[in-house]
Amino acid sequence: MTSAMTKRPVSELPGDPACLHLHYGHGHSAVPYDSEDTLEPWHVAITYGTAGDEEWEDEEERSGHAPVAGSEIGHLILWRLRDYTGDNRWEAADAESGDLEVIVSAVLGRSERTGYNAAFEKAITHPFGDLLILDRVSLDKAWRGFGLGPALAVEAIRRLSRGCCAVAVFPAMGEYPEDREQVTEAYRIEVKKKIAALWESIGFQPFRRGVWLLDTALRRPEELMQARRKHLRALGTAFQQRGSV
Repeated sequence: MTSAMTKRPVSELPGDPACLHLHYGHGHSAVPYDSEDTLEPWHVAITYGTAGDEEWEDEEERSGHAPVAGSEIGHLILWRLRDYTGDNRWEAADAESGDLEVIVSAVLGRSERTGYNAAFEKAITHPFGDLLILDRVSLDKAWRGFGLGPALAVEAIRRLSRGCCAVAVFPAMGEYPEDREQVTEAYRIEVKKKIAALWESIGFQPFRRGVWLLDTALRRPEELMQARRKHLRALGTAFQQRGSV
């Protein structure tokens, strides 16, 4: 099986993608300190099944190569930038990382950087409330090339974007080749284009300063999510049927 969403044949999958699970984690002190009430971190672990699940243990015995049940094969990092907390949202983002600062600078106005700017208000249907930021999607190399990254990202966005007027992402290089001499400016531009194309496939649109936005009020992202789910189901079916013909 190959498609526009899949670069590698299904025979190279390490396991059944229908067995992947997302686990959401967020912890905080009872009394928030610094800016943790304004910039809320979420870590989403991606595991192959769940530990101790007999169904996946049986599959491992049948296939002889499936990952151990409950083993982590990747993760996502997202941030919820909360509005109306009284803290300076730009300062909170700037203190965390350069990528977050780029995103927040692109969407906030100059007046103490607390409110959304005119460009954001024009781009988003209902530009009020929190902003969800997709910071990182990481998969083990064995699982890459099957269209899983965007599919898993859109599922996490669905569950964490409630009450958010938009989702933001800044396509940037998350990993570098061993030979750093390969990383020319042309190389960076090409990598960023490929990453941006992935986010565009689930509803993100170019905004400004390299930042892309997904409008949570639009129907298009929902339609694209359903297409990703359909792709995952087909990928799982193809994996289960491999070698049966």
